[in-house]
Amino acid sequence: MAKIITIYCEGKKGSHDFDIIEKIIGVFPVTIIPIGGKMGANAIIEFNESGKTVKSDYYCMFRDRDFDCPVPASEQLTFDDKKTYFSFRTTIENYLFDTDLFFNFVKAEKIQSKYGIVSVNDVKNVFIKAAKSIKDYQSVRHALGKMRSGSASFNTTWTSGSGTLPEKLDIEVCKEKGWELISKAKNISNEWTEVLFLQYTKEFTKLFDETFFDDLKFLIYFQGKDFAKSLKNILPDFPIKKYYKFAKENFDFNKYLDLKELNNLIKINS
Repeated sequence: MAKIITIYCEGKKGSHDFDIIEKIIGVFPVTIIPIGGKMGANAIIEFNESGKTVKSDYYCMFRDRDFDCPVPASEQLTFDDKKTYFSFRTTIENYLFDTDLFFNFVKAEKIQSKYGIVSVNDVKNVFIKAAKSIKDYQSVRHALGKMRSGSASFNTTWTSGSGTLPEKLDIEVCKEKGWELISKAKNISNEWTEVLFLQYTKEFTKLFDETFFDDLKFLIYFQGKDFAKSLKNILPDFPIKKYYKFAKENFDFNKYLDLKELNNLIKINS
């Protein structure tokens, strides 16, 4: 008898998380259960599992890293316990921005001339331009994430959420807004000093150097929705939803070691 495997994820059916996990599980008989947001995920999963008549032989949660834990030195899954696995890249959207896929989409849509994209190298240059415009904002978001602990009551953005960029993206304004989030937080820790916050911000600003951009490492570190918004600002009227659909249809999880690792986890537990 086949084992009962359940993978929990953020979002809902048809979301990027759900669709990419469908690609990863392939032919394995796995049930994907989306639970919406990440808040209270462990409690929701345990409640769901305890209420099942037929228990899962194996289950886990696969979720975005966001700014909740640092990007590891090597490309791999990480976990906070044996039930929750974090993507290597910051968000699920990060996996959909591939230079070859993007160029193939532009060609298929016959919009090369509209955006001046006639080669994969042109895509790389556009990606870099979009990423550099949000460099300081991402430095501060990562610094805020590094400052937080499990009980932290401050967010990593002062906008309405990821994908909504601040009006001002320069480093001084971003640092000011970031510190305001910390200083207004409830249950303030003595460890949350402005000196430490500025030190962390400087670390990330230094990390995000020219080599970082040339190597497209922002596709790992930068928040995917923020990057998508910056890209749309550079490419007005770009059909981003249509691109996401194209990217998911042509997605190859084997290009990513952490996703291959998730596939292998499913395989060995099936």
